[in-house]
Amino acid sequence: MVIDEFERTNLGQLRAGVQIVATDLSPSMLSLCKQGEYDSLAMGRGLSHDRLQRYFDPKGEGRFAVKPAIRNKVEFRPLNLLDSYAALGRFDIVFCRNVLIYFSAEVKRDILMRIHATLKPGGYLFLGASEALNGLPDHYQMVQCSPGIIYRAR
Repeated sequence: MVIDEFERTNLGQLRAGVQIVATDLSPSMLSLCKQGEYDSLAMGRGLSHDRLQRYFDPKGEGRFAVKPAIRNKVEFRPLNLLDSYAALGRFDIVFCRNVLIYFSAEVKRDILMRIHATLKPGGYLFLGASEALNGLPDHYQMVQCSPGIIYRAR
């Protein structure tokens, strides 16, 4: 949705195109995500009325589906964070939200180093609000934004 909004106001800026890859370990979760359907509780977590109208179709009984033009821009792939990321490619932005809290400090560090290897120089890493990037100052620079913190690959 944000990419669509950017393209609408910055015609021709994304000449190389955009690739969005979503991953999860669980095949059932990937299947659910591909459907792109959400209940009204999920929709009430910061989505503006304008975006709701522009990017979602009502499905009845308090459910909404992402419009196909947006949903079809996302490629869904199975991935275990403990496996190789080589087949994913290189990225400008990686979102790894609310999953690192389940790993030991050593495994978390390994995952963050692997993510760093997938980021293009100057790329950004977004973590969940309850997660922090402890250490790795040679690899990531903390960037304050409003609200929150993101990390820039060095």
